[in-house]
Amino acid sequence: MNQNQQQQSSDGRHDDDAAHSDFLASLMDYTPTIPDELVEHYLAKSGFQCPDVRLIRLVAVATQKFVSEVASDALQYATQLFLYHFIM
Repeated sequence: MNQNQQQQSSDGRHDDDAAHSDFLASLMDYTPTIPDELVEHYLAKSGFQCPDVRLIRLVAVATQKFVSEVASDALQYATQLFLYHFIM
């Protein structure tokens, strides 16, 4: 790898690190739908202990996204089923 490629690689890594740091910092200002205490309870129940609130909020955001996608898929399926029975 030449020096130019190394410089680009380290710049890309620095940009990724900065983006991750900004994202984690923004989690401190975000209030997820799923309370931190509930996430901590279920993480502790599964054997996971973490004092970092940012990680707890990250899990809450991921859980919220998952539940939202499941609900959206269920709505689409129910709508299609309703339309199928309505047309038949």
